[in-house]
Amino acid sequence: MTDHSDGVMDREYAAGRRRAPHLQFRYRVRAQLAVDAFRSRVPRQSTHRVIELGAADGLTLLAIRELLGSQGEFDGIELSDELLAAAPSVPANTRLLKGDVMKLPAEIKDGHYDLCTALAVLEHLPDPTQALREAFRVLRPGGVLVATAPNPLWDDIAGKLGMVAAEHHEQELDEKALRRIVAAAGFVNIEFRRFMWAPVGVLPYLKLKLDPARSLEIDRWVSKLKLLNFGFVNQCIVASKP
Repeated sequence: MTDHSDGVMDREYAAGRRRAPHLQFRYRVRAQLAVDAFRSRVPRQSTHRVIELGAADGLTLLAIRELLGSQGEFDGIELSDELLAAAPSVPANTRLLKGDVMKLPAEIKDGHYDLCTALAVLEHLPDPTQALREAFRVLRPGGVLVATAPNPLWDDIAGKLGMVAAEHHEQELDEKALRRIVAAAGFVNIEFRRFMWAPVGVLPYLKLKLDPARSLEIDRWVSKLKLLNFGFVNQCIVASKP
């Protein structure tokens, strides 16, 4: 198993996801984004096979399961023993497996999954393209990839302001880099989106609640005003396996 432990989160991060409104908001927005993107390409399916790369404590995967409906299979891959130990009990059709997203465990089948997510994980990897190749391998033809990464500019600003923890990022992935590595892994129909407009993203820090679906709706309206695109703190790539 590849050692890239510098980019792996720990039990303190997991504890924060249970109690900090801004961390809860962030993972729930990513879950909603992933489900919306998947449904835009596979609208009528009722049973789903989902794999999440870098599943942390499983909370995002459980949110995806809740939004999609509970029928199917939901697998999460996580390298950190501390995060896996912090995971809540999961339903019978949900698994959290220890493994390296750049070399998935043997029990993960080729061509098996409808949706693969890599949410806020690629920037932590020494070789994100290899992780995307693994995603390509385990998706069925027509399967959907949803990957996110922070906007490097806003990630730097947020770090300096103390709004995000000191996280080890191996990569700075802007739109050009994200498109390049997703295409290099074999994906097609690549779509780039920005999300989490900064004035909205700051609300949970102020203890103001906002529904994730409403947040993404605001993002869609703001994105129509291209002059405000600099204000999005996160980026998303949606692509399909041919």
